[in-house]
Amino acid sequence: MSGHEPKRVHPLAALLIFLGVGGLCASVALAVNGHSAALSQALFLISFVPFVAGQVYHHFKRQGDWFYRRFRTYENFRAEAIEEARQVRHEKGNAAVVRHLRVLYPHLPSTMMTRLIKEL
Repeated sequence: MSGHEPKRVHPLAALLIFLGVGGLCASVALAVNGHSAALSQALFLISFVPFVAGQVYHHFKRQGDWFYRRFRTYENFRAEAIEEARQVRHEKGNAAVVRHLRVLYPHLPSTMMTRLIKEL
């Protein structure tokens, strides 16, 4: 098996993005067909909410999926990362720990990073 797995599309993220794109299309259709400019502009702006929410949801779900595939539990992550994080904090400070963890684990959810740093 290659090192790349197919990217999973989360159904809720896809639904939210689809709703946002549908709203954008509907607002353009309203504007082209001569309906109220205020209505089409409002629908256009409102359509960005589900679109952006779907993107954000998908991002965080992918981070969580990566974490689960890589470590399974927080304890496994902690066992791997705590000693090196303590050494970096001792030598360079807390900000360096964040940078170090971001380099080692670029998909690490910020909640897991924060939890580890609190335990240092």
